[in-house]
Amino acid sequence: MKKHLFNVCIVSAMCMFAIASCSQPAEQKEAPKSMQLRSLIPNENILIGATVNQWLVAADLGQAEHKIDDPSYQLVGSSEQMMIEVGVVPTQFNCVTSENCMKSEVIAPKKGEFDWVLADQFIEYAQKHNLTAIGHTPIWHSQTAKWICHNEDGSLVSADQLKANIKEYITGVYTRYKGKIKGYDVVNEAIEDDGSYRNSLFYQIMGEEFIDWSFQCAMEVDPDAELYYNDYSMSAPGKRATVVELIKRLKSKGIRIDAVGLQTHIGMDFPDLAEYEKSVQDFIAAGVDVQLTETDMSILPNPYTGADVATRFEYTAEKDPYKDGVIPEERLKAWQDRYKELFGIVNKYADHVKRVTFWGVTDASSWKNDFPIPGRTDYPLPFGRDGKFKF
Repeated sequence: MKKHLFNVCIVSAMCMFAIASCSQPAEQKEAPKSMQLRSLIPNENILIGATVNQWLVAADLGQAEHKIDDPSYQLVGSSEQMMIEVGVVPTQFNCVTSENCMKSEVIAPKKGEFDWVLADQFIEYAQKHNLTAIGHTPIWHSQTAKWICHNEDGSLVSADQLKANIKEYITGVYTRYKGKIKGYDVVNEAIEDDGSYRNSLFYQIMGEEFIDWSFQCAMEVDPDAELYYNDYSMSAPGKRATVVELIKRLKSKGIRIDAVGLQTHIGMDFPDLAEYEKSVQDFIAAGVDVQLTETDMSILPNPYTGADVATRFEYTAEKDPYKDGVIPEERLKAWQDRYKELFGIVNKYADHVKRVTFWGVTDASSWKNDFPIPGRTDYPLPFGRDGKFKF
């Protein structure tokens, strides 16, 4: 998903944490912990995860902030909220997803040059706390390093050059973290809701074959890593049908795809969970597992049901009804009940649902506070701004 997050004074807090070893494998044996979400997702085989940003990781490891040469990576929030999240993750989750540090514009900003600092810290953090690590997201139309799709003069690369660039990028990242990452969202958001392919630069240059090539490269570089296709609005029938076709096409070519990630950015009135369940059923029937990869549920009224990060609407007070932090009891109960309905689908298909990851740790770090309407106060995650469980 998107760039962001905390504007924190983390330096003073860093000394509270020690630096951990980097020699452990990707999936750790979980230490006994009382994860409160287990009351809603009781199957111990389902990983329960959160996305962590580079500032949380640095604070936990006691390391100085590694600045990204891009002003759009801004810090928001407070040091107090940051430290609450630092305490929540190791006790309430057993899996973490990299928010930005493995996106190509961050980890490979220039051709032939990799900036490993943030991704290395992410791995170190996961190993320190015995958390399964998930890589997000190698091939995506947003936050893409310019060199992958463009020549130095700004023109688009040829199909052959794009293949070479994708292979170079995937080979570099997957080789370095081989045995340390359980799985990758290899390709992200390549299909529109109507089932057509997104007219991204990847698609303009290579057509739908860029997906097949990306999975093939990933499979060859790290045969043990799980490989996922990840997208939002997966309840849309057109998107569902094309994803099923994609699964079948990859398998027919001998290209491995292990699971489909349903991002699950949902609201109080969207999607129809019957359609959502139909997608879960169809993906499983096509021969893959499913994962909820970026779960959140906005409690606010929303003019948009998708998750395209470029989409924005104008702020109005009526669209921000709980900015004072007071949510009517009946509204909170409705939010809880809808989450429980979603988790009912997870539990029903527990043999094939391998992971439920939330996009953020607490409401304070949720991208939904600024999407699709900037400046709102949302409450989409199971843990509130105070770090307390909301069920």
